[in-house]
Amino acid sequence: MTEEQAFDLLTRVMYETRKNKRYGGDSVAFEWCWSRKLVRMFDALMTKEFRVDNNYAFLTSYPKWREIFATSFEGRIADHLVCDLLRPYIELELHPRTFNNRVDKGSQAAINQVIEDIAEVTNGYRDDARVIKWDLKGFFPNAWCSHMEVCFNEGIEKYRQDIAAEYGDDIPDFLRWLAMICIHCNASNNCELRTPQRLWADHIEPEKSLFSKEPGVGVPIGRLTSQTGMGLYINDDVRWLNDDCGIHTTVFMDDGVMVVPEWQHEYALSLIPELRKRLEAKGVRLNDKKFYDQPWRNGLEFLGTHINPWRLHLNDKTYNRAIERIREFNAIEDKYRFIEKFKATVNSYTGLLKNRTEYRRICMLRDAIAPEWWKWLEWDNRRQCIVSKPEYNFCQLLNRKYHLKLKQHDKSRNHRTH
Repeated sequence: MTEEQAFDLLTRVMYETRKNKRYGGDSVAFEWCWSRKLVRMFDALMTKEFRVDNNYAFLTSYPKWREIFATSFEGRIADHLVCDLLRPYIELELHPRTFNNRVDKGSQAAINQVIEDIAEVTNGYRDDARVIKWDLKGFFPNAWCSHMEVCFNEGIEKYRQDIAAEYGDDIPDFLRWLAMICIHCNASNNCELRTPQRLWADHIEPEKSLFSKEPGVGVPIGRLTSQTGMGLYINDDVRWLNDDCGIHTTVFMDDGVMVVPEWQHEYALSLIPELRKRLEAKGVRLNDKKFYDQPWRNGLEFLGTHINPWRLHLNDKTYNRAIERIREFNAIEDKYRFIEKFKATVNSYTGLLKNRTEYRRICMLRDAIAPEWWKWLEWDNRRQCIVSKPEYNFCQLLNRKYHLKLKQHDKSRNHRTH
C-alpha cells in the first residue's frame, strides 16, 4: 500500500468515525484545521510514534453510577482503524450467540434469541424448562490487557493472508502494533477528570474503577477497541457452553442467559463451577448476587426488558426515566429552541416501547407531553412517534434561524421525467 492509498484509507476511517458524532465536543475540536491534524496523525502512524495519551474520565448516573473513559478524536480514529479493518474477520471468529458490537445484531437481537430458545426448548411453550441467568462482576475493570491483545493478534495471524491481499503486506503487522497501542494506553494514568473526584469515592466501588488497578489490568469502558475486544475475550467460553456442552446460551457483553430443559437442569448447574474457573483464569468472575435460576414461566429480566410468557415489557426504571425526561422538557420556557432535541428524546423511548408489547405505555407517554409542543409537532399514529409539522421541519427551522432558502427534499416524488 502506497502512502497515498494509506492516507485515503485514514481519511475514510475519519469520516466513518465522525458519523453520527459530528456535534460532539471532540469532533468539533478536531474539525478546526482537521486536514493539518490528520496529516500530523498520519505521520505519527507511519513513524510509529502515535500514542493514545489524551484521555478523559467521567461518571454517569443513569441507569446506574458507572465510570466511563473516552479519548480524543485522534484516539477514536485509531480505534476505528483497527476495528473497521478487522471487522469482517472478527465476525467470522465470534460465536453467533454473542450479540454486542456485532453487525446486524444488538440488544434487541439478543432478547429475540432468548425468546426463540425458550420456544425451542419448551417445544412450543408446552414442556418445562429452566432459565439460568448469570452476570460478570467488574468485567471491563478486571480484564487483562495482555489477554485482549492476544485475542486480536490471534485473529490477525489467522487471517494474515486475507488482510495482506486486501490492504497490503505490511498492514497485518501495522494492525498488531496499533492494537497494542490502543489496548495498552494506560488510560487511568493519562487522563483528565471531568467529574468531581469526590463522586468516585461515593458511588464507584474500587473493584469497578480503573484507578484502583495495576498497570495492565482493566480496559476503559467507552472505547471501541475495548467493546470489540471484550467480545473476543470470552468468545471461547461462549463456544464451549453452546458447542461443547450443548447448552442454549445467549451472551450480551457481561450478561448471559442459559435456557435448558428440566431434565438437563442439574447438568447445566454442574457447569457453573467450571465456567467460574475458566473466567477466573482470565481475571474476571461471576457475580454471585446476580445469579438467577427459575422456571421459564416465571419470566426474567434481560437487558432492561422483562421477558414473560407471550409478553415483553420495558422495565419500570427505564419507563419512569422517560416520563421524567418529558417533564424536564415540559418545564422549559423557550420550547421552540429544543424541538429537535425533544423529538429525538421522545422517539428514542417510543422506539424501545414499540419493540415490546407496550401500546398502553406509548399512549401514556404521548399524553404526558405538554400541549405547547403540539404547536410545532404532531403524532404519527402509524409509526407511533412524534414528527414535525411541515412548516416546522428541520430545513424550515434553519431557514428561520439563519435566513436561508433551503428546500425539503420530497422523497415521495419521482423527479425523473420520461
